[in-house]
Amino acid sequence: MPSASTQLLLFTQADIGGHALFRAVPVEVSVRPGQGRLWTDVSRGNAFTAAWQDHARHLAAVGRARYALPWDETDLHVSPRGRDVTLDGRSASLPLFVAWVALLGGLPLPSPFLGTGVALEAHGERLAPAPRELLQGKLGVAQAYVRQVFPRAGRVAVFVPEGSGFDAAPLTALDVRPVPTLTRAVEAVLGLRPRADAPGAGEGVGG
Repeated sequence: MPSASTQLLLFTQADIGGHALFRAVPVEVSVRPGQGRLWTDVSRGNAFTAAWQDHARHLAAVGRARYALPWDETDLHVSPRGRDVTLDGRSASLPLFVAWVALLGGLPLPSPFLGTGVALEAHGERLAPAPRELLQGKLGVAQAYVRQVFPRAGRVAVFVPEGSGFDAAPLTALDVRPVPTLTRAVEAVLGLRPRADAPGAGEGVGG
């Protein structure tokens, strides 16, 4: 298949001097002809932890089980747009998975496309509910981003794990949409359902 790319905004948290700092990290995600490998751009001082790389491989396993797409005929390339960025953890599970499926399926992502959510290996594709303080901080960054970059967009959808705690009252620029699993997020964003013969569709893979 031909190469395709898109821009993603990942919401991260860092502890600076005992204080939580939330920010958005823009990354470029692309698929190119290959053999199902993961490529991470570590130029300009950027880094990807082993946990982040393992989580990306888990997303690929979920995708192979759920969608008849060219997972093994393409490689995924992930490149932060800035400098000295370290991607850690798994909170990019939801946006990265949806973008990956969109690229492989030739489907357009909405602009902007916002989301955050963790899919742990032990729970397959099910998204883990996010702690209230953590999610509220990330949604605050998303709100500021939308008001600055898309001031006339009205309420912009942002997808989060079902069962998460947050206060919607101050989020006047966001339409927070909880989803339980990775495939339900894909369906909500792209309108694409898993294969009818996918084992345990809508539940977990390997857990």
